[in-house]
Order: sequence, then structure tokens, then C-alpha cells
Amino acid sequence: MRGVISIGNSMTLKTLNELVEKLQAQTIGEPEWIAEKNVFEYSDQSIEVVVVLKLVRAVHGLHSMDLLCQRGLFVDMNTLWRCVYDCVAEVFFLLEKYPQQSSNVKKFIEEFFSNTIDNFLSTEKEPAQNKKIISAYARVLSGSKQDEVVRQTISRIHRTNSGYIHASYSHIMEMFGGPSKTFNFSGIPSHDQKLIRSQIVEAAKTSVAQTIAFAAQRFDLHDIYEDTKTYR
Repeated sequence: MRGVISIGNSMTLKTLNELVEKLQAQTIGEPEWIAEKNVFEYSDQSIEVVVVLKLVRAVHGLHSMDLLCQRGLFVDMNTLWRCVYDCVAEVFFLLEKYPQQSSNVKKFIEEFFSNTIDNFLSTEKEPAQNKKIISAYARVLSGSKQDEVVRQTISRIHRTNSGYIHASYSHIMEMFGGPSKTFNFSGIPSHDQKLIRSQIVEAAKTSVAQTIAFAAQRFDLHDIYEDTKTYR
């Protein structure tokens, strides 16, 4: 794919759920029940499993972002935005040259599966460097070998949302204000702020929809790819 797949704002959370479920059904199916562990797991530790599960996590994050935005809990909403954004970047990184897998992609997959679902850390693997993930994401988006403007934009979003995760001073202070002159522990009540922040949720939905389209294209799942075109 060259450049961003354009998808409109009519993409709903329900539609995103359905698209990821179709992607799961057509690529990796259902996980197996492991009775001795009392968990569901995928025995096939493949790139396809990682991609689908990253998209599952991204859509879960979108649902939470939407609820938090409605409550005015914008700091936690932006923390989840970073999580969703990371999942999106990682999918582009994993599928940049699919079905080929670079040493960094293989390293990422090994690290992903090293932390098993029953909380047993089997073996510590060296994770792929974040700058390599961002660079791959920028190359796919720009359709060029390396577009520095695109890479800088991605990096800036990543750094900004890191402040919400690590509870930096300026991000905490965003909570203070309003008529009550408090930290608004139960959520910032401003309707105008909720409308402004809802644009972030819409942008995140569009980004995830584009990523689903990209994965469907890479996996030659033309029906799912065509389904995303309805919302462009």
C-alpha cells in the first residue's frame, strides 16, 4: 500500500468490532482451550496472530476512550490513545514487507509471546526498538523510503501521549480548573472540552480502520478490504 487509506468518520465502534472479528475468523480462527492452565491460547505463534490480537487490543482501547471522553476523564483517555496508537504502529511495522519477516519483526514476535497468558514469563526476549517501529510506520504512510516530516509527526504524538502514561506535571495539571477550581477527580464537566476531545476519539477510530484495511490488503482478504471502503 502506498500512503494512507482514506476512511471517513462514519466508521462506528460496532463496525470496527465486526471487521476485526471477520479478520480473526478468516486468518487465525478461535484460540484453543488449555484445560490444565484454565485459559484460552493460540498454539500457532505466528505474525498473523500478533497482528489480529494487536487490532483486538486497539478496538478495546477505542471503546474505553469513548467512555472516558463522555465522562470527562481526558488524562486516562489520552493514556489509552497512546496504547491504541502503539498497536497501530506495530501492525504497520509487522506487515511492512509481509510475508517477509526481518530480524526485527521476528524479535518482536518472540517478545510478544514470551509473556504467556497464565502470567508465567517463560523467557525474556529483546524487544524491537521503538524507533524501528516508528520508522516502518512512517515509510508505509508516506510511500517513500523515509519521510522525515511523517516520522517526526508520529514521534511527536508518541512523546506527547507518553506524558499521560508517566504522569508528568503538565499532563496532571490539565485536570485542574473549571467553576469548582479542583482537580475534577470524577471528570472534567466541560461540554466544550468533551466535544474537542471527541475529535481525538474519531481520529483514533479512523487510524484503526485504516490499519484493518492495511492488514486485510496484506493478507489478501479482499472482502474485508472492500468492507472498509464503505466508510471512506
